[in-house]
Amino acid sequence: MRNKAQIIPNRGELKRKAVNYKTGMSIKLDEETLKKMEQLVENSSAEFLNETVESLKGLREALGRAATDPSARREVLDHIREEAFQIKGMGGVFGYPLLTEFAKSLHDFLKELEDLDELQQEIVSIHVDTLYVVVSHKIKGSGGPLEAQLRASLKAAVDKAKPGKPTP
Repeated sequence: MRNKAQIIPNRGELKRKAVNYKTGMSIKLDEETLKKMEQLVENSSAEFLNETVESLKGLREALGRAATDPSARREVLDHIREEAFQIKGMGGVFGYPLLTEFAKSLHDFLKELEDLDELQQEIVSIHVDTLYVVVSHKIKGSGGPLEAQLRASLKAAVDKAKPGKPTP
């Protein structure tokens, strides 16, 4: 037979240990602190873009390796998947939803693959080029009509190259 659950009343100790329990926590920042924080975010965003460019260069090199050395394709596939996942996550953090969207498209495309045939390598290359465009033009919003057209074209290409679909 089980014992009955014992209810222990809250004594409020945790609440008393909280920062500024009695007066509350002020979220008002002085002008100098606010400027420092904005500069930090701006610097971090610039660093993110630089790192993303380097990552995309690495992806292009990896694709070249996959094209010339079929035995490297599995390793290249894993590398591209990981980089796409990282870019997808960080794009949102720094206000680049298109970067996140296109990196997610790449990651989702690669999710089920075990190898990269020529058409699939081309689709990955198109994704990398698309990511370059977003980074080089620093497109922060969701874009306009051109980006919508790019989205649709990318989706159509991905749909054609998915595993199990006959290639034209």
